[in-house]
Amino acid sequence: MDLPAPYLTLVALLVVGLLGLVLRWAFASDSDRRKDYGLLREVAKVPSPGAARFVEERLREVGVRATTVPAEDGEGLRVLVFPGDERAAIAALLDER
Repeated sequence: MDLPAPYLTLVALLVVGLLGLVLRWAFASDSDRRKDYGLLREVAKVPSPGAARFVEERLREVGVRATTVPAEDGEGLRVLVFPGDERAAIAALLDER
């Protein structure tokens, strides 16, 4: 089955355009994509690594596992926990000793 030349040209242009979109998505910088941490929920945003360690230690004392990631805006760090631990984490952080 031979296609006429105009159809072959159209198909070639569509393939090149699709390839361009895929490459643009694949090579986009991290700042262009929203960072997704799956099920994890943010319970605190802190300004420094020292503050993040303090929050993580406080959560560890009450049995909550936490992880720290850079904030999306580039300023500070986000402390994340699993959804099942979110209430316990917030309660632990709001508890004044």
